[in-house]
Amino acid sequence: MTESAAPAARSRVQTWFAARTPWQRRGIALLAGAAATLGHAPFQLAIIFVAAIVVLVWLLDVSSAQERRLRSAFSIGWFFGVGHFATGLYWVSSAFNVDSEAWGPIWGVPATLLLAAGLALFTGLGALLSMLAWTKDVRRIAAFAVGFFISEWLRGHVLTGFPWLLPGYVWTPGEPVSQLASLVGIYGLTLLTLLIAAAPATIADGNASAGRRFAPVLAAALLTGMGFGWGAQRLASSPVDPPGAQPNVRVADSGISQAEKWENRPDQEWRVLRRYLDATGPANDDNATTIVIWPEGAIPVVNFFTLEDPNFVGAIGRALGDRVLITGVTRREMQSDGLAYFNSAVVIDGVSGEARISQIYDKHHLVPFGEYIPFWSLVSNLNITPLQRIGAGFEAGPPPSRLVVPGAPPAVVLICYEAIFPGMTPRGDGRPGWIVVVTNDAWFGGGTGPYQHYAMARYRAIEEGLPLARAAAGGISAIVDAQGREVGATGLNGGAAEAQLPPARPETIFARWGAVLLLTLLAIIAGLRLLPGERRAAGKS
Repeated sequence: MTESAAPAARSRVQTWFAARTPWQRRGIALLAGAAATLGHAPFQLAIIFVAAIVVLVWLLDVSSAQERRLRSAFSIGWFFGVGHFATGLYWVSSAFNVDSEAWGPIWGVPATLLLAAGLALFTGLGALLSMLAWTKDVRRIAAFAVGFFISEWLRGHVLTGFPWLLPGYVWTPGEPVSQLASLVGIYGLTLLTLLIAAAPATIADGNASAGRRFAPVLAAALLTGMGFGWGAQRLASSPVDPPGAQPNVRVADSGISQAEKWENRPDQEWRVLRRYLDATGPANDDNATTIVIWPEGAIPVVNFFTLEDPNFVGAIGRALGDRVLITGVTRREMQSDGLAYFNSAVVIDGVSGEARISQIYDKHHLVPFGEYIPFWSLVSNLNITPLQRIGAGFEAGPPPSRLVVPGAPPAVVLICYEAIFPGMTPRGDGRPGWIVVVTNDAWFGGGTGPYQHYAMARYRAIEEGLPLARAAAGGISAIVDAQGREVGATGLNGGAAEAQLPPARPETIFARWGAVLLLTLLAIIAGLRLLPGERRAAGKS
């Protein structure tokens, strides 16, 4: 007798879930999605994430028996996503409170819930895609992993993408399992994580033999163990403090809150500058620092654009001495159709107290509604402004490229939002020697947002095999090695961290063959769904 004709005996777990009403199951999905957030930074409780995914699989098992199974599956996936993104992205509301004059604090909560509801459409889509290939046996685990991977990949690319809280991030960066990102990137690790997390759901399969119920769990444990062992070996091959003459890097934050930074005072730019100079430290013969990094938009534009004031640039040069400063700035330039504004990073080379702006990078991947308003020509009459409140917003620059940094290897600069996207670092002949991230995490408030953002940035170091220096206003400023391990870091309250820049590793397999390996891995896991199902004798339960 074929599998499809076999009686569908249920376990107690499956019977309990099937006995719930549709709205009870949606409520359970909502709570499971909220619990899944505990898998991410700063908690990194991967076991809770696994439990949440197992509950989601059991809920989808019930949906598969419904008359409108696709509709039921989408609903379960959507409610799971709302719970996950509402708890994982609650800090978005903080951005609206920073400039209450323009937006008003009452907009924060509904805007965050609207964002969660929109992103949950992707988890609903993942559940629907999974249901198209669902089975009553262990093969549904492969269908689940592939369906949700496709939806997560789409979430990271559609409408500029928002790959925040990807399942692969539940592995603490810098620890062994995270090193798999150097092979298949964060999306490949996401696919593997979905497969591993869903596997324990088969233990409750009442219509399967004991071997079939436990085989996926054992396979997931073996896969996790192999990944852990390989990652541990990779870490052991690169000591945390390797020898070599590398420049000293200091990442510094003023410790000023976002509201205090934007106070409307005639000397505001100078007040903020003094705080950054205090965090930078003096330039003298005993100071080993050669490169200083300040965050995104370090100096506010209240009275003037700082790069346009020679007195201001001169004061920076005198404080630098012979050091190099990489800092985020807001700048403008005249173009044929008027003034254009850019969220930029500049390399300022200090030579005997004289400052020279030698390199400029204009942010390429802008934040929708935060840095520009999509379809501005259509909505300009609605009196909506970006959170940055600079006209219609910033203009996008060209993709990141290698910048010359005196006294250090060439660097690539990623500004804030750009650090959540894999693959933005140039490869091949354009490969830099390290990654610089400048960001303003003060928008995120003091909750989990800055920790999540920092964890994602560390994965860029692992994927590319490059050390990373990160200066974050209101976040964690740190120097990270090419395996994602901290070499030096601050807390959320500002200050400075300093360390010798760790060396780069050779170009990773992900950097060279990432797309090929990801597609191969996807094909292998999808192929598991095509394996024959278990045959059951007639009348067996």
